[in-house]
Amino acid sequence: MTTSGRFSASPEPTLAHALVERVLTKLGLRERPALDLAELNALYAAVSANVPFDNVQKRIWFASSQTTPLPGGNPNEFFNNWLQHGTGGTCWPINGAMYALAHALGFNARRIVGSVIVEGYPRGANHGSVVVSLDGINYLVDAWMASFKVLPLMSGKPSSTGHGIHDIRAVPMESGFEIISYPGFNREQPLPLRPEPEYDPVDHAFFLARYDRTKTVGFFNDAIFVCRHFPESILTMGRKSKFHLAADGTLTKTEPTEVECKTSLVEEFGLSEEIVEKLPLNVPGGVAPPGL
Repeated sequence: MTTSGRFSASPEPTLAHALVERVLTKLGLRERPALDLAELNALYAAVSANVPFDNVQKRIWFASSQTTPLPGGNPNEFFNNWLQHGTGGTCWPINGAMYALAHALGFNARRIVGSVIVEGYPRGANHGSVVVSLDGINYLVDAWMASFKVLPLMSGKPSSTGHGIHDIRAVPMESGFEIISYPGFNREQPLPLRPEPEYDPVDHAFFLARYDRTKTVGFFNDAIFVCRHFPESILTMGRKSKFHLAADGTLTKTEPTEVECKTSLVEEFGLSEEIVEKLPLNVPGGVAPPGL
């Protein structure tokens, strides 16, 4: 599937072998994974623990001349930014990179698109994700959800990753599935994702076009948002608040000062001092995810 306009001519990006090896090394994987479920889970767990969901590069882009494409849409750029600065991206770039890495390693991966159902956000192809097929079973490999374990999607059957605070589950629907996850800063309100069969699969150009659309719509343009999943906790920095979700489900909210915020972004979230210093101030009264 392609899109109209300048994006339709976008070639499928490939990751150089040397870049893949550098990424695997930083992920803590000593060798390329075998093409089986155990190794796919190992790869996904490493991405879940090391690549944040954030809008850092995007916020910096908005404070620039805005003459270049949105940052990280090309997986090569995404991973080079991550290697140098520890930054990730929002759903389109982070899952575009997840797809590119899985594909480069030989997995039967494909990009899919669906709708995250959240108040105040337009529905309809608003979230890019990734599926890997192994032995006839589709597995959701979504770097935004960072569930540490891939989620099997078997027609008519519910499933769960069963991973504590990182657990996500699939609920069968007439049109496919509803994927249920909870943000690290709000354990009361789920964020359902409904994959849309008409967008399975899509290509790189489609991801780019949808990412470009977020210049004018979305929760991640006006205020800082960084979420980092660790095996035993989830840390979130949003607007002026910091959230720590412990393994037992205890959620703690603090209001760090600007200096404390910068220190935390470097020491706890793993961003480079250089990139943190480039972050612009939040837009007063700007849009942010509900609950922040």
